Amino acid sequence: MSSRSVHAACRRSAAFTLLELLVVMGILLVLATLTAISVGKVTRDAKLANATNTLIASLGNARAIAIRDNTYVLVSFRIAPDRRSRIVPREPQVVQVITSKWTGEVVTRSTPVPAGPPITPARRRIPDDLYADRYLPVPGVPVRELPFGILVAGPAFGFVTDSSVGVNDSQWRTQPTFAGTSNFASVPPTFTPNLAQSELGWAIGVMFGPDGRVLSRNPDQVIEVVTTSTGNQNAYVKGFVDFDGDGYPYSGSTQAYSSGVANVDFFIYDEPADEPLIDCVPFLAVFNAAEARERFENSATQWRGTAIGSVGTPPARIRDQSLFIEEQSDRITFNRYTGVPGLLQK
Repeated sequence: MSSRSVHAACRRSAAFTLLELLVVMGILLVLATLTAISVGKVTRDAKLANATNTLIASLGNARAIAIRDNTYVLVSFRIAPDRRSRIVPREPQVVQVITSKWTGEVVTRSTPVPAGPPITPARRRIPDDLYADRYLPVPGVPVRELPFGILVAGPAFGFVTDSSVGVNDSQWRTQPTFAGTSNFASVPPTFTPNLAQSELGWAIGVMFGPDGRVLSRNPDQVIEVVTTSTGNQNAYVKGFVDFDGDGYPYSGSTQAYSSGVANVDFFIYDEPADEPLIDCVPFLAVFNAAEARERFENSATQWRGTAIGSVGTPPARIRDQSLFIEEQSDRITFNRYTGVPGLLQK
């Protein structure tokens, strides 16, 4: 064999065939896909862990303040406002953790509705079956923000009627997603909500008493309610955070029932200016709402609107998110005797 033939044979044996190249490319593609999935999961887990740790730290700090000042301290959640106006939501929308202290004041039906500052729609008088403890943010305590896409949920067991006992326990309520038009050209800036496209939320919180324990209501507020046989037999004693400082809870324009303003209108949280009454819960769930939306992509369009559902039939958003929370969330619980917060081990 000539030396030219030997070199040609060596060149042919050293080359890759088309099939071999396709196999290698396929392996690389699979590895890249697996790496992307792994990195995405690690990123999501890290975001959730960061939010949970931030919240546990805020809860522990609030408990310490309650013990130090011998008072009632509330940790609640709201969608962060734009820095240029309290009534315009910041984009992208993120959840803030607010630490507030009871002022000792209680708003009732007989409390005069403030005349100003003017706001549209106008303030509405609360019904006679609501009693609202007024809370103000604690000076010097920083507002904490959770990562984008993370929400905090609480069980809906606090909204109890005879027919709902044991039914609402597995329903989780969380913060809203606002939709509407911001106008920063006006002075002050305005926000026109689009309630048909918004995702209705509720206000939840955790209350610490002077001894540091977690409470469902303020025991220092002793009330006597007189009702008629044909009237509402329930009375709700809740708190609200007075962000605008006017001494009165603001409920926006939502009206759940055509018959007129009802107590539920002051619990609904679907407009940035709302100061909803807060349902105090004994445990919390922190979850990735963006991931939940991906999972329920086919029904997520049904999450919009102001429908509040009925006993045993929650609106689509609560239904879907509750299923997700039951499977994939960080649970924060509190020691029954001391109120110390901690992460429930899975």
